[in-house]
Amino acid sequence: MSKTSKKKASSTSLVASSPGQSPKKDASSAVVSSSEGPGEPQRSHLPLWPEWNDTEVNAEKWDAVKASKDSKNLFDDPEGKVELPASLRVHTWKRPSEYIVNKTPVVVDNEVAFDLTSANEHLLSSELMRWIISEIYILWKVCNTGEGKPVSAETVSNTWRPWEHIYSLCKAGKGHIPLYNAYGKYVVKLYWMGCWRKITVDDLLPFDKDNNLLLPATLNQSELWPILLAKGILKVASTDVPVYSSGRELGEFTVIHTLTGWIPEMIPLKSWYTGDIWKFLKENIPKFQYEEESSEEKAKAADDTTAKDSDVNEINSETDTATAATTIPQIVVCASYQPLHLLEKRTSVLTKMADSSESLRQYGLSQLYSHPVLLTRTRDCPLAAPPKPPPVPNWKLIRPRKQTSITDEPKEPPVQKPEEFIEVCSPFINFKLMTVAAHDMEQGAVKRGGYSSNLASFSEMDDSENDHPKNDIIQNSPNTLDVTETNQVTAEDKNKGESIANDAERAESTSKSEKESDNKDKERVQTAKESNTVLQSQDESDKPLLQDTWVDLHNFTKCFQTLLVFHKPDTYAHQCTTAHCQNSVSSRLSASPLSNAMASTHSVTASARQPESNTTYHTQSADLKCTYFLFVDNLLPTEIVICFSALAQWGESMEEKRVSPTRPGFLTARPFSWKSIASELPVLQIQTTASKAALLSLPPGRHVLHIQTRASFAIHVHLCSMSPFVFGDEETVVPHLDKESLRFCEQATMILRALARVVSCFSDPEALPSATKDLERTHGVGIQQQRVGFACSQTHTGVLKRAQQIFLVIQVFNEAVYQMFCTALGRKLTSDELFAVQTLTGDPSPHGSNEKAADLQSESNPEGWNGRQVTDKEMQAAAVLQAGWKGYLVREILTAARPGTKENLSVTKTLEEMWVSVESDLEKHAVALLRHMVDNGEGIAELYPCREDECNRITFTDYSVPVPEVANSWILIFREVFHVHKNMVLVPKIYSPLPVCILHVINNDTLEEIPRVFNRVEPHLYTPNKSGYTFVAEAHTGDTPLSGGKWCMRLIGSREPVPKLAKETPNNNFSVKELKGYYIPNRKNIISRHMVKVSSDHSATVQFQTSQSDVYIKLSILDNEKEVISNQGKGHVIIPVYCFLAGNGGSVAQTGARQDQGSLTAEGTLTGGKEGSDRHPTDTLVHKYCIQAEVLQESWPLDESLASFIQNLRDEERNEMKVFGDFLDGTSASVGADQQNKDGQKSAPKSTHKVKEREKDKDKLTSKSSFTMGQVSNLDATKPHWTLRVVSDQSKAGTIEVKKDTEKLEEIRAMKLAWETAEPGRAAKAHQNRLRYLKELQANAEGKEPITAETGTPQSQQSGEISVLSKNISKTDIVYTPFFRKSLPQPRLKDQLIEEEQRRERSEKFQSFRLIWDNILEQRKQEKITRREMMKRQLETYVGFQDAMDAYRQKMLQAREAYSTHVLEQQPLNKEEMSVEATEQVELEKNPTQVQPGARKSANKKK
Repeated sequence: MSKTSKKKASSTSLVASSPGQSPKKDASSAVVSSSEGPGEPQRSHLPLWPEWNDTEVNAEKWDAVKASKDSKNLFDDPEGKVELPASLRVHTWKRPSEYIVNKTPVVVDNEVAFDLTSANEHLLSSELMRWIISEIYILWKVCNTGEGKPVSAETVSNTWRPWEHIYSLCKAGKGHIPLYNAYGKYVVKLYWMGCWRKITVDDLLPFDKDNNLLLPATLNQSELWPILLAKGILKVASTDVPVYSSGRELGEFTVIHTLTGWIPEMIPLKSWYTGDIWKFLKENIPKFQYEEESSEEKAKAADDTTAKDSDVNEINSETDTATAATTIPQIVVCASYQPLHLLEKRTSVLTKMADSSESLRQYGLSQLYSHPVLLTRTRDCPLAAPPKPPPVPNWKLIRPRKQTSITDEPKEPPVQKPEEFIEVCSPFINFKLMTVAAHDMEQGAVKRGGYSSNLASFSEMDDSENDHPKNDIIQNSPNTLDVTETNQVTAEDKNKGESIANDAERAESTSKSEKESDNKDKERVQTAKESNTVLQSQDESDKPLLQDTWVDLHNFTKCFQTLLVFHKPDTYAHQCTTAHCQNSVSSRLSASPLSNAMASTHSVTASARQPESNTTYHTQSADLKCTYFLFVDNLLPTEIVICFSALAQWGESMEEKRVSPTRPGFLTARPFSWKSIASELPVLQIQTTASKAALLSLPPGRHVLHIQTRASFAIHVHLCSMSPFVFGDEETVVPHLDKESLRFCEQATMILRALARVVSCFSDPEALPSATKDLERTHGVGIQQQRVGFACSQTHTGVLKRAQQIFLVIQVFNEAVYQMFCTALGRKLTSDELFAVQTLTGDPSPHGSNEKAADLQSESNPEGWNGRQVTDKEMQAAAVLQAGWKGYLVREILTAARPGTKENLSVTKTLEEMWVSVESDLEKHAVALLRHMVDNGEGIAELYPCREDECNRITFTDYSVPVPEVANSWILIFREVFHVHKNMVLVPKIYSPLPVCILHVINNDTLEEIPRVFNRVEPHLYTPNKSGYTFVAEAHTGDTPLSGGKWCMRLIGSREPVPKLAKETPNNNFSVKELKGYYIPNRKNIISRHMVKVSSDHSATVQFQTSQSDVYIKLSILDNEKEVISNQGKGHVIIPVYCFLAGNGGSVAQTGARQDQGSLTAEGTLTGGKEGSDRHPTDTLVHKYCIQAEVLQESWPLDESLASFIQNLRDEERNEMKVFGDFLDGTSASVGADQQNKDGQKSAPKSTHKVKEREKDKDKLTSKSSFTMGQVSNLDATKPHWTLRVVSDQSKAGTIEVKKDTEKLEEIRAMKLAWETAEPGRAAKAHQNRLRYLKELQANAEGKEPITAETGTPQSQQSGEISVLSKNISKTDIVYTPFFRKSLPQPRLKDQLIEEEQRRERSEKFQSFRLIWDNILEQRKQEKITRREMMKRQLETYVGFQDAMDAYRQKMLQAREAYSTHVLEQQPLNKEEMSVEATEQVELEKNPTQVQPGARKSANKKK
């Protein structure tokens, strides 16, 4: 965060607020563009506009002497010719010396006024040129005009002059005058991408085929400053990307921002926001006043100024600073509207265009010539002051009569429309465009039978210079534009399928008579043009720069589509800027990137850190993405102006821009919290291709926003606010979040001050009740309720819940007050002080009971009470004593709380003495008081408005270790145990220079892994446990080792203290036992098995990896062949941590507690529970661990080309199982049976000797086999293989041993050796029998059938049976084990007793089944009876309903019949009465003069 100095009230000029004030370093880039002349080559790669430096400009070599010696060696812009709008066609380029012949060219001639409209009427067809001219006029009026008076050099000393942006043959400074440089080199100072830039231009001037200058100029042709300034502005405008489908020549580029550095905020105008727009304009621009009122206000202001000047000596510097800080930022408000786009096909848009065009025409503006206008004043009263009413005589004021008008209908008061007008200023109000229309017709803009627009930009122009379509001349009248618009729409409706090219062909085929009439019209237009030019030159001195008119608010939103608000950055108290550039820009354009505008917020170490594994690789095709954080903490609403500048294109030609559309830059701001993974909706979004600002409004409180930006090449962010804020990367913002929020501190201070008032007036009977009520209002509940006693007799659930909450708040508040006094005094309270606190809070409960209980427990119990049970009478006696003591204490507290008593004075004195320590650091103790309440009371934070700030309060601790310098390998970076003492939410976040790094968090008590979301550990509520939590970080290194890299883990918590390490410093020195081997497929899909032996309890990390990355594998740790933990993965799997227990250490209970069973799924979450715990071998202390890896889903298929390699591996494995292989291989296979027996007996001693040698070398054989299959030194990486790593601390590397599981092989070996020992020569005999069997098989294959001596059966038949049996045995695909009858451990003879027992069991089974069957039948019978009874009851109920309905219906019918009878009886009587009345009426009509006497008397009474 950076702050700028306050701007003085009188400094309103541009120079004081912008040029030359940027402290940034120089930086350059490169530019690629194209010239505008036909056939011109593209621009070369040259350095882009460096940042402005007065020293460099003063040392600039203008080479004016070189130009005087050689007029041909003039300066040419190395970037190429400037890029003009598409509506302006360049024919030739000239130097000023070629164009200005009669006079010597000058840069500035008239320093008082200028006219950019009269001489540039041929340029007004270009939208960009109109914006340049209009915004220069607006800046001139805003900065140089006061109170409607013209600018003069005598009255205005510190003004903005447009030519001061140009430098040539002069020194950089205020008020410089650039001189004409014959060499043609000029420097323009403009604001772009967050800083002032030095833009070099030449003096080449573009002209069209009619020799009209295509750049703005004044009436003085020798004055060059508008031309040079426009060339620099066009260079900056070329970086903007207009939307070609809209038909506009510029996007969001603004000239005012380029000339001043003011921040442009663009607000779209909508009709439904009219009230808000009027309110905004009334607050930010001056208000129209009558002359009498303005003079009176000036007089009051003068009096106030005199009074202030008289008291200057009494005002100190602090008051001045506060006044400056509270000043309102200065802004300039403009409005703009879009040009008429007749190619639009949407009817709704065309309707809006028609309404806007009609509304603009009423105020002297034209939609064909869109440009920005300046909003100067608002008016809510008539222009002329209404006449004052005549004075009323005093005698008429005495009892005035109300004037009433008698009407038949109620009179509604007339609704008067409020006076709401806005004054707009523009150089093109009531501007005569006849000469421009004639000029456009000469250029071929209007074509016969086609679109009749006056603008050349709305029609295509042929590339040939000689083809000029002709058209009739529109009559010279003020309504010319109206006719033009009507003709355009009509022509478009009539000629939907015709193009402008067809119109040109029809124009070429016109008759000669039409051409002659066109020539006559041309001459007439030329005459009108010359006459208008003469008249305009005569009236130039009387013509104001800007015309003004009043626009009704109702029509304001129809006329204008955008509100342009320019904020002056220097008027804001707090500012911050930052900038970044794509690295690919420098590599592409051979230049250095843009400089960082805010170096303090982006350190080198911070930029090197990449959160998690989201590493951004900058390539030429990738966009530049940056992430920032914004921190705001304020008691009042905060408004921050965020300006975002994006460089979306660079160096592309016009054709490239049209072919490949450019993506705009984006800025998004959304609420953020490190303690949550939920993504909030954005509160601000900015999309631009140039510079655009938006206002971010935040409510009171603490806010953290995550700001993400994206652009193609470069970005710049500028923030301005009157409130303090922190903006930057994570390293900049996070340190500010561990403090309490301002609203939290304010609430805590209010509570403590209310408590201070209670203490100060504790003995005042009049002030104590009001002070107590104030304290109740501050923390939500009353202390008086605790004193009187809270009654919870209400049975309503809501009332009871509310009562419980109030009681909890009271209890927590009382404890917090006690803790606050203890902290302030730095010791425990004495008995008097404790009684004073109890009296103050009205709580008789013993505060600090935990400390007292601990002290009592430390004391030794009486001798007679050791190991003795308390009786019921003793319990009742203790309860009576406690009740009596509590009642006495409550009475003492009530007496001391009553003002005027002796005890009250003593308590008041004690409280005042204690309060002195609290007042020494009031804010600290207030925050501690409220923090104790929030942490220890559930739901108390919801009572205060600062609850919303708790989500953004964090504390953190960083742990960093060096990264091992290993290439292309898996490594373990971090593994430490953290102990949590309180329930708290923790979020670990890692910063790794490695692209792939994953963190695992394991609960050591349950072996559960904390869930992860996208390889990031999610925020989790950590609860205290016995063994703590292990944090394990694994990573994969790249192809090249990383030297000097640092890995860091930031542990973010919600409260202090954050869990600490079990050690003092993190350990990064690990010992890795790595075992490799080839994969041999088998029926059980087991890849490898390794035994683990430990001499003491040992924690290790097990990682398994396959050569093929898409293999699904399961890694398990078995204890006595029972699975205790497992995990699944694809190509890579890890068990983060497991504690291998020594076989002779600890008890059975400790073993079960420390080694709870569970299994990790593929995502790393723990499954299991009771089932796993039952399988855990907790009934033994002998642990036998095995690490086993399996292939899942047959996901590791092997190619047929590897069949021979796999067979060789299987043969080697089979050879390892041979015990006497070396000895038996030397025996002869041709020896007979008798000779073999003899040789076997003779070779028995030798065999025994061999056996002894085998026993001696048993360990050697085991180690050899494990080396062969476990640790292959020369492993072929092209063959399928696996890698097993067991990682442990370097200090405990000697306590663990990992080797291949050869237990079964050793058992077979031991069995064979035992057989040989018991029967010497057994191996040799078996070998000879095998050889004989093989020989017989060979003979059978040759067709011989030898007869055996014992059975006389042909040998071929016997061998065939054996071969068939061997084939059947080899087919082990079907498992027959479930079909085998289970046998007893020992054979048992089946006698009569067993048969009788079996018979009895069968009969019992039959009997039990019969009972069950009978019960079921009886139950079904009962259910059937029940259903029938239910149906019967339903029928009876239905019949009862029917009877009741019939009775009710009969009753209704009887009543109806009685009523109809009564009506029929009354009808004759009614007829008789009607006849009598008719007779009387006839008599009255015959004698109307007769009046009854009664009526006359009633009339007299009324009088």
